[in-house]
Amino acid sequence: MSLLDTLLFWRKPALPTAPKPPLDAPRIYLTDSDLDWSSIQNIRDALQGKATITGYTINLDGAILDGRRISQPNDPQSETALGIRIKVNGITLRNGWVSNVPGGIKTQASQCRFLKLTFINIGEDALSTVGSEATNVTIRNCEFWNDRNGDKSVQLNQALGAVMTNIKIVGGITGLRIQKASYNTPQVVAMIDTIDFVGCETGMNIDGKATVRLHRGTFTNVKKKWVSGTKGGGKVVES
Repeated sequence: MSLLDTLLFWRKPALPTAPKPPLDAPRIYLTDSDLDWSSIQNIRDALQGKATITGYTINLDGAILDGRRISQPNDPQSETALGIRIKVNGITLRNGWVSNVPGGIKTQASQCRFLKLTFINIGEDALSTVGSEATNVTIRNCEFWNDRNGDKSVQLNQALGAVMTNIKIVGGITGLRIQKASYNTPQVVAMIDTIDFVGCETGMNIDGKATVRLHRGTFTNVKKKWVSGTKGGGKVVES
């Protein structure tokens, strides 16, 4: 079947069933007052003693960051939906679940790492970088299950120095959006090694003269592997 035929006859596929946390996994019920992670003490208060914090590393130890008590927008894809705002450089968040957080995790700091996390019940942007200082994010061994048919799962507004390894993105209109924060930002190169897109309308939207160096990407039931966005210049280099 030609590419044209694929686009004409593509139908949104049934998505695989999202995983569920273990029944005995501890739940950390976040509220609106728990979302400003601007200091280690703020993070300790938000996590209620249900995670291990060593230096700048937060190990959830399998716990669930549960946002069902956060104010929920009428539109699950609202750009103003409340989310966790990380403002501490060098934070590592690892080994747990993120569920029902309407605005996801918004990274407003540099050198942050997200390791072995599973995002479920996604509304708008499960994980995003915000602002020109949010550089050099690392996302490794993470899964994003966009079973609410939301817009994007990951949005790297500042993709400078981004590294993604062993990622799975399921559902949504766009799996991953990558761009520069501003025209003053140097040339953006994001490195992606082993990523699996499943059931997304578009796998990647590359914008603002960003370059994605992609190694071992798979696209299952995806309408378009990637597109260059409205600002032009985005490209993918496969190896």
